[in-house]
Amino acid sequence: MKKLYLPLFLLIIISCPSLGQKANKPSNVSNKIFISIKPETSPSVVKEATKPPYLEIANAVFSDGAEGNRKIDAEETTEISFELKNSGLGDGKGLTLSVKETNRLIGLDFESTKKIDDLKSGQSEQIVLPIKGLKDLQEGTAAFEIKVIEPNGFGTDPIHIEVATQLFRSPDLKVVDYQVSSQNSSTLAKRKPFDLEVLVQNLGQGIASNVSLNILVPQNIYCLSGNESVTIGSLKPGEKKLINYSMVANNDYNQPEIQFELIFSEKYNQYFENKTISLTMNQQVSGEKLIIAGIDDRKVPIEIASLSSDVDKNIPVTNQKYPNKLAMIIGNEDYSGNLNAEINVNFARRDAEVFRNYALNTLGIEERNIYFFTDATSGTLNREIDRIAALMKRMGTDTELIFYYAGHGLPDENTKTPYLIPVDVNASNLSSAISLNSVYRKFAETGAQKITVFLDACFSGGARAQSLLAARSVRIKPKEEDISGNMIVFAASSGDQSALSYQAQKHGLFTYFLLKKLKETNGTVTYSDLAKYLKTNVGVEALRVNGKSQDPDVQVSPTFSENWETQSF
Repeated sequence: MKKLYLPLFLLIIISCPSLGQKANKPSNVSNKIFISIKPETSPSVVKEATKPPYLEIANAVFSDGAEGNRKIDAEETTEISFELKNSGLGDGKGLTLSVKETNRLIGLDFESTKKIDDLKSGQSEQIVLPIKGLKDLQEGTAAFEIKVIEPNGFGTDPIHIEVATQLFRSPDLKVVDYQVSSQNSSTLAKRKPFDLEVLVQNLGQGIASNVSLNILVPQNIYCLSGNESVTIGSLKPGEKKLINYSMVANNDYNQPEIQFELIFSEKYNQYFENKTISLTMNQQVSGEKLIIAGIDDRKVPIEIASLSSDVDKNIPVTNQKYPNKLAMIIGNEDYSGNLNAEINVNFARRDAEVFRNYALNTLGIEERNIYFFTDATSGTLNREIDRIAALMKRMGTDTELIFYYAGHGLPDENTKTPYLIPVDVNASNLSSAISLNSVYRKFAETGAQKITVFLDACFSGGARAQSLLAARSVRIKPKEEDISGNMIVFAASSGDQSALSYQAQKHGLFTYFLLKKLKETNGTVTYSDLAKYLKTNVGVEALRVNGKSQDPDVQVSPTFSENWETQSF
């Protein structure tokens, strides 16, 4: 049996010579025979795996929404953005944005995880994270932990951002004021178009969104402007919007009143107050159309907006009437017929209209004794001045007159004699203008007990070859006219100064403070106190709002000079 095994062993040795070589192999034998028995691996894959990314978050920024208060407000979408940088040797793949709010506030909506595109080595990407405050958002501080996760553990370090949150604040939409005006009639009448101006304001502390206003127009009333439904959009706290409706009633409208229903809608359909406006047929209407400049006033408390000045409202009322008192009130504003619209006297009609209300309600002058004119022509002024002077003579020496004029004045180029300018008089020809001296003389000759003159005009308006300026401009120093009788004259400016407008209050500057003093004192102010008040307040405010000097002047007749200071209305 032993003989049989030996040949078999020799056969195996011959067929596998390497078994007999042990560790000594010839130098010309390749090493590849050893490598080939390992699992096959791509050299390129091995090289890529050894180059990790290096990811960093930089330049993180919180961007506020519409409120602009650096908070996350309820019902507001904000965002946190940052730059993701890769400064490593390899690309960042399979990246995921991870966001946590560690204070666990209720009412925040954001993506807690978000896939991010692969980021190659040496590149950066801007990442934006929207964060919305829901209506039930708690007030406090939102603490965000933000990081980018990489599958192999090469993600970013987390960053921490804290942002204050704000509870839901509701808007509050209201019609805060309205006015009726007409360029065709002084009263609300059939077939006469009129403008209904409505002032809408957000009195709440939250933004009003998707705001619209619908007006329900009665039968036989037509909306000529075609804007029965108005889209307003959004209104910030305190922001206001003026809407003008052009209306007309036809002959078939037989009701004594016109009622308009104003219906709001907004995002939540709950934060508003609808309004019913009732107008009376044949009621007096303003001749002046209003323009409200948009003002974004978000200060708290919010001041309720108005289409009128504070002196136009809550005018003091006296129960006492004085049948011996007369008032002639003139507001000349529209000079476009003979000059041009650029030199119209802003707010002169309003000045006269509101002064008329004070004369009637505060100074106790009977309505039948008030002679009121707007945009008066030369013929009208001459005729009415003569009529009132004749009436004063008939009424006797205990008669008192208040003469108020707002409009253009102009001096004669050569004599410097001041004139009141009717709306149909051209500045280059003063032959039909009203001499101020003749007005003084006619009234003084009546022997009236007291004549009080208010002139919200200057008389230095411009040379004849030049147009008057809209600001009642400065050109020539007019001559001061002598006055007689028991007369006192309050003039809006001195010498060659301008009589300016007060844009914010929609009045002449002089008239505004005249009315304000009458309101504050219920009309019982002495002439001395009134003169001091006008000089101080008009002088200061003229420099503050108009950047020009305006110093009201007082002129007293010799016979009135001894006791004028203690006199009153």
